[in-house]
Amino acid sequence: MNNKAFTLSLVMAILAVFFVESYVSSLEEETKRKFGTEVLVVVAKRDIKEMETLNETMWEFETKPKKFLESSAVYFEGKKPGDEKVTESLRSLVGAVAVVPIKKGDQITFNKLIEPSVRTGLSPQVTPGRRAVAIPVSETSSVAKLVKPGDRVDLVVVVDMGAGKENKISKTILQDVVVLATGHNVTNNAPRQVEQDSFAGKERVRSLAEDTNFASVTLEVDPLQAQQLALLSNSDSTLILSLRNNDDSDRTNTGSTMLQDVLGADLSRVQRNVAGRR
Repeated sequence: MNNKAFTLSLVMAILAVFFVESYVSSLEEETKRKFGTEVLVVVAKRDIKEMETLNETMWEFETKPKKFLESSAVYFEGKKPGDEKVTESLRSLVGAVAVVPIKKGDQITFNKLIEPSVRTGLSPQVTPGRRAVAIPVSETSSVAKLVKPGDRVDLVVVVDMGAGKENKISKTILQDVVVLATGHNVTNNAPRQVEQDSFAGKERVRSLAEDTNFASVTLEVDPLQAQQLALLSNSDSTLILSLRNNDDSDRTNTGSTMLQDVLGADLSRVQRNVAGRR
């Protein structure tokens, strides 16, 4: 009796397992019909910053139904993570640059990446009819080097007219000008520079994203302004950047300023005293 009961229980268990497997298989088939077959998708293993260069440590794999793929997603059909073809294909992603931030777990797509090329340099950013001109800057003349590509600035020139400091004159000559680059750092360029490491004897990549060693700033101006800047940059004058809010496009006619305008009667009194001592 016990043997019969055991046999019956075993048969029922086997049937139950069979029915469960059949049900799961039917669900899988239904899911595949509804959402497509599952594929191997490349996703971000960590947050990837804008303009950051990709390497093998920045991605991992997830399995997703094909219907859930984003446009231009990097995926592999019928492959496993260790597959040689998968590894070979992913080598093409090494060195690519993220044009937008990619959050951890987000799918890595080709439309979020660029390859450093002529299209990621400075010239495509110059508006037709305008020119890119670099001017020398220092810590104090570039707002403590806090200016970055994409900022908008006014340009103030201080010119020495001769015969003493009281004859120096300052004037805002350009207003609401776009900063295209600071040193070698350009908005849509891969923010990196390859240098030779003198100690290791190998090439190394230096990030320019937070570079404050630049000695020049490139502005977008019209051809006449380019001539004016060329003249001022090669004369006894100082060019100073005045940073403005990117949403502020107002232009003000401030005229020029001399020491007399700042000190007023005090300057005249000092000058008379100096002349009296002579």
